[in-house]
Amino acid sequence: MQIVRMAYDAPGKDAERKAHFEAHRAHLRSGLARIVQSGPLFATDGSGRKAGALVVFEADDVSEVVRFTAQDPYIVNGVYDRIEILRWDKTIG
Repeated sequence: MQIVRMAYDAPGKDAERKAHFEAHRAHLRSGLARIVQSGPLFATDGSGRKAGALVVFEADDVSEVVRFTAQDPYIVNGVYDRIEILRWDKTIG
C-alpha cells in the first residue's frame, strides 16, 4: 500500500532545520523505509516560503511509516509543527 506523510514546518525553526538537514536527508536515504518520492512543499502566495514536505512510501503496514517517522531527525528535533500520515489510493500515474 502507499502511505503519504505530510509534514508542516514549525515557525521559527530555521536554525534547527539547518542543523539537522544532513541527518534528515541521510535518514530518508537510509533504506529503512521504501520511499517512492519525497520533496519540500512551498507556499503558493509568491513568497517562496517553505511550508513543509511530502513523502510517499510503499509499505506493508502503516506502522512501518510511523516507526520510520518517529526516528526522523526533523521529527525528533521539532522542525515540523505537525505531521499527517495517510493511506493513499493512487488512481492516476
